[in-house]
Amino acid sequence: MAKSTFARISILNSTAKGGDGMIGTAIKETREEKGITQEELGQTSFLSSKTISAIETGRRNLTKESLKAICMELDDPRVYFEAANEVTGDVFALHWLDGEAADLHRASVKDKVIEELDEAIKAINLTRVYKNPIYCNTEDKKAIEESIKETIDVYVASAIYIAVMCKEYSVNIKEMFKDQKEKMINRGYVKR
Repeated sequence: MAKSTFARISILNSTAKGGDGMIGTAIKETREEKGITQEELGQTSFLSSKTISAIETGRRNLTKESLKAICMELDDPRVYFEAANEVTGDVFALHWLDGEAADLHRASVKDKVIEELDEAIKAINLTRVYKNPIYCNTEDKKAIEESIKETIDVYVASAIYIAVMCKEYSVNIKEMFKDQKEKMINRGYVKR
């Protein structure tokens, strides 16, 4: 089975900057990309421009409230990814792919999701989940671990696909997730 570049790139990009991971860098780059000053972001998120500067350079940690306010104001997939990483300590980590091997063209990310899905389906089909876990041997456990790794690659590739498509086609990512949550509630999978 081919090794995914997504997993390797994610690990390379998770190197901490300052004391708070990549969130400060993501905030700064997104703010600058959108043409928002530190003062303007500070006003809309009820923080001083000095505090925004300290967050961007990793000299100050974010509170839950300020993180949420900044995310809502910037409304950018990369900031959402890094905010989730900040809160979860990189569990279910989604790092923006900015390494040399990353190709974020919409056609490339579409093809990558399909490739990762195919690899995950193959790996999942090799698992023996009908066996009681206490009776699994080393080979069974390796197959299950491989299927999990391949499924994580799908998770990352899918998130990148969602982010790129929303950005490229000006689709509101918050609305997409709101609609998806409503669908899950209506189907009885999620409680309000």
